[in-house]
Amino acid sequence: MDEEIDEWRDGVNRTILATLGSVTAAMVPVGAASHDITRTIANVAEGGKRLRSILLLASHHAHGGTSPHAAVALGAALELFHTGALLHDDILDDSDTRRGQPSAHRRFASHHKDKGWEGDPLAFGNAGAILAGDVALMAATRALHTATALLPSPASGQTADLFHDAVDLVVAGQYLDMQLAAQPIDDLDHQEADILTTIRAKTAAYTCEAPLALGAASAGADKAAIDGVREAGMHLGLAFQLRDDVLGITGDPSVTGKPSGDDIREGKRTLLVWYAWGRADQGQRSTLKKALGVRAAPDSDVAAAVEVVRQVGALDAVEEEISSTLILALDRFERLRLEEPYASLLRRIAKDAVDRDR
Repeated sequence: MDEEIDEWRDGVNRTILATLGSVTAAMVPVGAASHDITRTIANVAEGGKRLRSILLLASHHAHGGTSPHAAVALGAALELFHTGALLHDDILDDSDTRRGQPSAHRRFASHHKDKGWEGDPLAFGNAGAILAGDVALMAATRALHTATALLPSPASGQTADLFHDAVDLVVAGQYLDMQLAAQPIDDLDHQEADILTTIRAKTAAYTCEAPLALGAASAGADKAAIDGVREAGMHLGLAFQLRDDVLGITGDPSVTGKPSGDDIREGKRTLLVWYAWGRADQGQRSTLKKALGVRAAPDSDVAAAVEVVRQVGALDAVEEEISSTLILALDRFERLRLEEPYASLLRRIAKDAVDRDR
């Protein structure tokens, strides 16, 4: 199965490059300047684990699908959407790095500065990355069109609808995430439901739930089968994001590719922070306030906040949530009528996606 996964990944990568080739051709009238955009998209698209597309392809085959080329193109569409979302997210979060490299808006800003151009390099960097993200999102629609053109009706229409629903939900989830972070920290006590909604909309929907549903839909599965695999994906997506939250404050930067504690400085309202806030005494809450959402917080304040998260048992609580939620996802996979060996592969992918260090 590992060889087949490698073939899927290679196919998705080739389709991404082919799609970006079409984008490059469309931009020819602009000349060399357009290459800055397409090179940026290609750079950000590289190096990902391709979890979304692999889940999609495994689901397609597990549901008896016979349109692998369409499934590969769908996987590429998801990965290109993910690339556009990352380009925009790094601006929203003011992130310096992405996968161990300078984030796109920082690279655009450096390019402006190196050229000695007029104006604000930071504003230029943000604008360049926004435009690159826009193009990546449109490239995703190109790949989606390729995929649906290869599918028979009604699978084609159902697949397109699922894709559009998922990406719309992600944008709304991102806005809810921003709203939560903008609210006073003392409101954390009452944010659990919105935090879980954000996870469902912003991460679970297109990281696990949508890929699994798209794989089933492209295979011609009926509504009951699609709903069943979506439920498994919802639980898996929650476990995946909770693991991401843990790594966001405790992960090794040399492995995760981003500075440890960035989630604290960004003020992200995660279930981990909610647990910590609810269990902290007044002194510990004061320590959290010094770093949570404070962009200029020194490393010492961030480290002290992370230590509070450990002391009050929030990490242990989230680890228990991860374990129980992953069990729910695996149980749902077991109940579905999926074809082997892909049913077993899906369970293995689910475990690997949650039990990870980056």
